[in-house]
Amino acid sequence: MNAVPRKLTFEEAIETSVVFFNDEDVEKRYDSFIKGKAKDIIAYEARDHVSTKDVVRFLREQPDGLKRILTLLHLSEEKFKRIITLLRKLEGEFDKEWTVTRIERKIKGDDEFARKIAVLFIAGKNNRDLIKYLPRFYRERLNLKSLREYANEEELIIRLKEKYSGTYFNWKGDAVEKLIRRKLESIGVSYASGSASLVEVTVDWAIPSLENPYVVIMSSYQETTSSGQTVKARDMLKCYEAIHHRNIQRGEHRAFVNFVDGGGWLARQRDLRRLLDGCHYFLNINNLDMLEGIVKNHVPKFSRQTRLLRGKETL
Repeated sequence: MNAVPRKLTFEEAIETSVVFFNDEDVEKRYDSFIKGKAKDIIAYEARDHVSTKDVVRFLREQPDGLKRILTLLHLSEEKFKRIITLLRKLEGEFDKEWTVTRIERKIKGDDEFARKIAVLFIAGKNNRDLIKYLPRFYRERLNLKSLREYANEEELIIRLKEKYSGTYFNWKGDAVEKLIRRKLESIGVSYASGSASLVEVTVDWAIPSLENPYVVIMSSYQETTSSGQTVKARDMLKCYEAIHHRNIQRGEHRAFVNFVDGGGWLARQRDLRRLLDGCHYFLNINNLDMLEGIVKNHVPKFSRQTRLLRGKETL
């Protein structure tokens, strides 16, 4: 049975919110993804000594190979760029500092440069030419002994899960949006995402169409806090203001819905309260059943049917 549509109070929004959306399909998919990454890395498992050839191959073939070696050396990208600047100045080839992306391209496309970087990583600590120009603080890190990035496979898996956490959270957000999509499909209403005619921002769900939406939904699921929440909150408020003003000016009955959930929003309760104030309806995962009533109250095809049924009931 679907819940009667109404706007949640702030206390209800807090009480019914989901801190972590637990979806076993996402977890299994992510585990499989990470194990594939780990398999690639284990192929380069440590030997007693690494050769220049080993390092060049790692730099060229492994995803984020350069950044991973810098992590092994405890050398920041910023410090590494300064060292490359020094080497280029010593060779009389410096014009402006290269980005890490530029250096990575050079490694992949220039055999001699790739070999030079590999030698730098393995033996830069005791390089006679560098002793004069590069302080020991930097040189002592250029002493690569192994390409092992982990103590054991369990540690490797944990590190990789943290490294690729962005992929995990994107998949988790997709799974939450799938809940909304399935709900709309069960109602039997059309929907679209993109630039709607009523507002100046890209909307997540326009029902029944972008050209003439009667219900607009903006959705945001966040387990962690991020700067993107500020942008999302701003866009949500713009949507509500545009639809609210149009309703007043034209006597229309369109609805703006904020679908907001996750521990990342619980951590920013001031923003959460603003989002609750700036909408006609506020939903989360545990209150998604109210969406059917919202659609039937505001989309003409359904609202007309609802009025007819109510009329028959009163006869």
